[in-house]
Amino acid sequence: MAYRLALDPDSALSHVHIGAEEVLYVLEGTGEVRVEGATHQVGAGQAVFIPDGAEHTYLNGGAAPLVIVGAMAPPIDLGDIHPSMPRLDLSGLNSASLDERPTMMDERQVTPTLMGERSFRVLVSPEVGCRQMTQFTGVIPTGRAPLHAHPHEEAVYILAGTGRLWIEDAPVGELRVGSVVFFPIGVRHTLENTGREDMKVLGAFSPAGSPEAKLPPNR
Repeated sequence: MAYRLALDPDSALSHVHIGAEEVLYVLEGTGEVRVEGATHQVGAGQAVFIPDGAEHTYLNGGAAPLVIVGAMAPPIDLGDIHPSMPRLDLSGLNSASLDERPTMMDERQVTPTLMGERSFRVLVSPEVGCRQMTQFTGVIPTGRAPLHAHPHEEAVYILAGTGRLWIEDAPVGELRVGSVVFFPIGVRHTLENTGREDMKVLGAFSPAGSPEAKLPPNR
């Protein structure tokens, strides 16, 4: 399940969902994300992991919208997302009840992994406690990579650039900022960058693993 949320200035949203982990990435604006009372100051390029069942709040105290893209796994019914009362800010306290693993990642502090001419940065993975998903950003230079398929379901959001989506050997759609693509397990695909500048993408896939994981080519 993937979503895009725009939070108006001077507003907040608190909720909880049982049965799904959540990863989010800030596209625009600045604000706070509170997870079980621990507050994280967030801005563009930062990601937050929200464990299954954790109460969390998005707050926008600025003058511009706070825009977030996120995903949850496994998928849940929207009726299972319930409003909650925000907890006290406990970010400055040491408490045995709080998970000490980091729940916020800054993309700028993650070393990119090269994958041919492309590169990616893993933001959320089992290393920070997320058992269901891996979240990453990727950079695609001009051109088209070989067709491939993954052993996981994947949702991709276009952050920058323009391009074309290929399924098998056929182009099936044009891509621009804000486009969202979903790939089921085993579907051969590739993204072509048709512009002069790098294309940047945000991806989330489940089950968790490596963005480099691919299924053997069809025989």
